[in-house]
Amino acid sequence: MKTCLMLLVAVLGTALMSVPARAADDTYVLFEEGKAAFQAGQFEIAREKLNKVAERNPNHVPTQAMLATIKQKIGTDNTKLRTAYSTVIIEKIDFADVSLEEAVEALRMLAKKASNDKVVPNIIIKSPEIAQKTVSLNLSKVPLTEVLNYLGEVTGAKVTYDTTAVLFSNRASG
Repeated sequence: MKTCLMLLVAVLGTALMSVPARAADDTYVLFEEGKAAFQAGQFEIAREKLNKVAERNPNHVPTQAMLATIKQKIGTDNTKLRTAYSTVIIEKIDFADVSLEEAVEALRMLAKKASNDKVVPNIIIKSPEIAQKTVSLNLSKVPLTEVLNYLGEVTGAKVTYDTTAVLFSNRASG
């Protein structure tokens, strides 16, 4: 009986000690994924992963350094707005040689319809040159955030989530 009790204590002790180790492993994996995304220039993905690392370990210097660089390069992202927009699924997009301005106007109506009038995206195009760029896009069942990202890629614009709006701006000027 004494042996069984000792064995039980040993097993429970080992199991309890491995919980922090697993959490540390998960944090390390998140950090490595964030670092890889950072080095590949995928700053949005890097920010998402590294913010999770910073929540778990706020004093991790490499994480804080990369987050500071990301903030300097692409600014502060409004994750609340991004999250709200990511829940809106656009059923069908079929743009053929329309200006970004026209695409954004159509997207507002599609998002409003897809969200039952709950979400009408506030989208600002900061440059007349970008507004007139031509867009062709054919997508089905895609989150609003992805449509916005595609529009940014196709037009060469930088897409930023501000406090109350999504901004399309020149990549050079920010």
